[in-house]
Amino acid sequence: MKILIVGCGWLGQQLAVQLQADGHQVIATRRTAEALGSLPAAVEGVVLDLLLPPDFAALKPLFSGAVVICAIAPGRQTAGSNYVVALQQLAALAVAAGSKQLIHFSSSGIYQGLTGIVDETASLLTADDRVALLLQGEQALQQELPCLTLRLAGLMGPGRHPGRFTAGKQLADPDGPVNMLHSRDLIAAVQQLLAALPCSETYNLSSPETESRADFYQVAYRLAGVEPVGFNQQAAARKVVSTKFCHAFGYSYRFALASAALAYCD
Repeated sequence: MKILIVGCGWLGQQLAVQLQADGHQVIATRRTAEALGSLPAAVEGVVLDLLLPPDFAALKPLFSGAVVICAIAPGRQTAGSNYVVALQQLAALAVAAGSKQLIHFSSSGIYQGLTGIVDETASLLTADDRVALLLQGEQALQQELPCLTLRLAGLMGPGRHPGRFTAGKQLADPDGPVNMLHSRDLIAAVQQLLAALPCSETYNLSSPETESRADFYQVAYRLAGVEPVGFNQQAAARKVVSTKFCHAFGYSYRFALASAALAYCD
């Protein structure tokens, strides 16, 4: 299968290596030639800046017949509008070239402001700028081609240890549930999805067992060898559930309890 990973950063690079090992033809894009240097040596890289006017004819061979995986991270603040423009451009290229399928790595941050048990049917608080941005990004790709939208919980994995990237920060809501996802589970989920294409649906991906933020980060700080910090307040909490995906694909998480994944983040 021909797979094009657009925005092949930390997560996309892990995915590219595994999918190539599975026998797929994998092509990865970065915005600059310099950034291509960070790609694994065996992965074919192409420069693609979706904020520049596209040459549809030149890019058609790249997109034609491909499963296009959008791993572009949402921008923040003034860069947010660029995120939506980039995804609109990506959708136009995929449609014009006759791509087979879109797979979009979105974020469970789209549920910001909600409380309790949250699934894919939840009504979103689009008055929040971040929520609105994420929803606009999803909608940009859900137009003409089959599109799988994956709302990913907080990511962890090799080189991305929660104990280190939160070190020294005051964290909110010690008793609230943690919503995290190891990159290994995301990759395994994509491997299963590729066997079910074409498909259009939205799924949450998050370690399914409930665990408090306090318990999770205590383990994270201990394994990372950093000083623990306190929690500054109680806050409205939500648990993002991924039951829909598990039922649809018979998927069993490698790390059902988020803290079990922490030993695999170095």
